[in-house]
Amino acid sequence: MEVIKLKVPDVVTAIGVLGASRKRERLLLDKSIFKTKKKLQDFEEKKGMQSEDFIDKFDNGLAGDDQATMLWAAEYEALKLLENERVNIQRMMSQCK
Repeated sequence: MEVIKLKVPDVVTAIGVLGASRKRERLLLDKSIFKTKKKLQDFEEKKGMQSEDFIDKFDNGLAGDDQATMLWAAEYEALKLLENERVNIQRMMSQCK
């Protein structure tokens, strides 16, 4: 495991800033994840299909290539990236001392 060291003039202030930044980033990620899930839910309701089933079809070239299909696939990918980022931040922050 790698270690990151910061030299700061005031440790208490630095810890406060880092904590506030972590909370803000988590809030922004959670908000983005919520909005993305809502968009996916809208696609699912319109097409009568779960996103996971759609992605299976998309990955096999069976979902078409119209604009709505591409947007649905992009939102699904965005959700996976956002969730992965949230997990990575949580893991990293849990190791901070």
